[in-house]
Amino acid sequence: MNERKSSRRLNDYIVHLSASFGQMRASAITTDRIKAYITKRREAGAANGTINRELGTLKRMFRLALQHTPPKVARVPHIPMLEERNIRSGFLEHEDFLALRGALPDYAQVSVTLAYYSGMRMGEVFSLTWNQVNWKEGKLYLRAQDTKTDTPRVLYLTGDLLRVLTAWKQRCDLNWPHCLWICHRGGIRLKSLKHSWRKACERVGLGKMVEVEGTKEKVWVGKIPHDFRRTAVRNMVRAGIPEKVAMAISGHTTRSVFDRYNIVNEADLERAARSMTAYFEREKAKMVTLSVTPAELNEQDSGEDDAELVGMSARNLELARGIEPPTCGLQNRCSAD
Repeated sequence: MNERKSSRRLNDYIVHLSASFGQMRASAITTDRIKAYITKRREAGAANGTINRELGTLKRMFRLALQHTPPKVARVPHIPMLEERNIRSGFLEHEDFLALRGALPDYAQVSVTLAYYSGMRMGEVFSLTWNQVNWKEGKLYLRAQDTKTDTPRVLYLTGDLLRVLTAWKQRCDLNWPHCLWICHRGGIRLKSLKHSWRKACERVGLGKMVEVEGTKEKVWVGKIPHDFRRTAVRNMVRAGIPEKVAMAISGHTTRSVFDRYNIVNEADLERAARSMTAYFEREKAKMVTLSVTPAELNEQDSGEDDAELVGMSARNLELARGIEPPTCGLQNRCSAD
């Protein structure tokens, strides 16, 4: 009904579900039978993520039947979901992006530039037309029908992204004036970058085809275009853009997916540690405390007022500000006696 672009995959899910549940009444589909379906699919070699998508389709069927007037089912069975540990976590550093873009043919450079800076899905990038660009205001409008979430978005064009699009527009007006698509090859709309992407990645060392052990089959191991989406989210957070705004730019509607894309690597952890150290150093600079050793208490009788930036214990450990260390209280009482 919503004309989703993922209808082909949905049909694949329904094929597998129909093989097990197609001849059953809805009331006969129980949790035990669903668990048996899970076992069958795992034995067939299906990944947990694939099985979860199929189970999600089944759950959606029950929900729609229950929402019908009158309801077509009396209840929705409990549908257990599997743990997924194969969530992709790839991203590209800025130098990786520049190297990869330089290795791509010119028609593909526009697509990856849009994806890298905006976090748009590749399907959204390939659907863009020139009439969606407002050059005067420097905006690119994504129509609801072109987004996965059916929500229109606005992307402001600045910096490198604006320069690339402007240069490409001038070239298109000269050579392909009647082409409506922003991402095209010789005036023909682009629908995939698979071959040019892999060749470029191999040239700059960001991926290669690897033969599966024990078989003659080869699989791609390396960066994929969707890594740009994860990268854009991480870069926006690093740049200090509020998460709500970043989600509006990238088109994320759920916080869980957004958090999954906000990938942390060792460089992030190192920056966090340095930031914490700098924070404590700034706090030290604000602190003025008096030492509390008996010797200094005696010096106070002579009228001297020795102030230190930070109180230090005998072992050179920083004392807590505003909290008297237990040993110091004991030392003060002993000195008074």
